[in-house]
Amino acid sequence: MFNFNFGHKKPDNKQLIIVGTVLSVIIATLSQCTGISESGLWDLLDEAQRKFFPGGILNELILRDPNAIDRRIKRDVDRAIDQVTPEYNRIIEEADKKYKPRYSEKDIDPNLQTGESKLLGGEMRICAVWANDCPTENK
Repeated sequence: MFNFNFGHKKPDNKQLIIVGTVLSVIIATLSQCTGISESGLWDLLDEAQRKFFPGGILNELILRDPNAIDRRIKRDVDRAIDQVTPEYNRIIEEADKKYKPRYSEKDIDPNLQTGESKLLGGEMRICAVWANDCPTENK
């Protein structure tokens, strides 16, 4: 009889245990020799297998480790943020130019200000460009 499976065949637990044990020993040895943390080496292995061997037994092994998944998610989110940051900065810079607040200072009103208060100058204000009573010229 034939045992036909649709889709991707999952590796059995025996294979995962053997590969996991061998990789753990190799990574622990490399960590001791190089001084690189074991989690850093696992992350390097994860990125390499994602690029060159996606969907293999290494991916299945990493998917079963909650710590490796957390680090993968953090790397993916950080990578996504780094990719959109330049566009976000450009949009914010354009908005800052377009909606730059206006600074205005009115002339001294002699009826309201007397004596030493005249030395302070006129009324000063910061105004949003979309406000109806915002002066168009800055002094």
